[in-house]
Amino acid sequence: MKKRHFWADLTDYLLCMVGGVIYSAAMNLFIFPRGLYIGNLTGISQIIQELLQVVIPTLGDVRGFILLALNLPLLIIAFKVVNRKFFLKTVLAILTVALAMQFIPVVNILPALDDLLTICIIGGILAGFGIGLALKSGGSSGGVDTLGVLVSLKNSNYSVGRVSLLISLAVYLYAFVKFPPEIVVYSVIFSLICNFVIDQVHYQNVKVSVTIITKEKELLPYITQELVRGATWWNGKGAFTDSDVMVINTVVSKYELVRMRKELIELDPQAFLIENHEVNVTGYFPAHFF
Repeated sequence: MKKRHFWADLTDYLLCMVGGVIYSAAMNLFIFPRGLYIGNLTGISQIIQELLQVVIPTLGDVRGFILLALNLPLLIIAFKVVNRKFFLKTVLAILTVALAMQFIPVVNILPALDDLLTICIIGGILAGFGIGLALKSGGSSGGVDTLGVLVSLKNSNYSVGRVSLLISLAVYLYAFVKFPPEIVVYSVIFSLICNFVIDQVHYQNVKVSVTIITKEKELLPYITQELVRGATWWNGKGAFTDSDVMVINTVVSKYELVRMRKELIELDPQAFLIENHEVNVTGYFPAHFF
């Protein structure tokens, strides 16, 4: 079990890094070269760099380092609120984004393509997939994504993408005065696409109710100790066999369900699972990241 968890954790750490690289590549190869203005902390780092270049004309592209500095306060908050694995994965993803933004050149990868709408679609899909991959792997690419996770833990009505979109719209209201309307409009379109993809890839806020019928008592410690989820259980009777069974009910996030389903079947191949994906959760629901 511990060996499987080691490789699962290692895979998650690698996916957090891959997600950070994909996000940075989308920014540097599709969005920045077209002069699009991005909401969230990446956009704020753009503003800071432009202001610094006014004071220091010879200053190169330091968006990655500025973004890293902006993320430090959120990392401190994340360290206090969420668990250690989420914090470590988030630090790894943020460092990957910062370094990738510095080393991936800001170049127009599709010079023959002049359609900004197409660029927004491609860039939005790639950037959203990168952020969503980091989130799905139990981390965050930083910025408002980390803030979105923190808010979603307090209120399940706000997904990570929704929190990011609200912050981006507030930034665009300010940017509308500074930038041409066309750039702002296409930047908003990019943000909408990006955040839609984030929510499709990241299932942290989708709750699933699972009822498990089993004869193996080891399944309950797995849920409470390995997944660190609460559960309710009671004794039951099989209608056909009249045999004693244990009925366990728990609620997990959608991406945790994939892992739980696999582990439960390994512990008890005869287990019977009933999944309800249309569930609303009210009350105490501690969320942990793996």
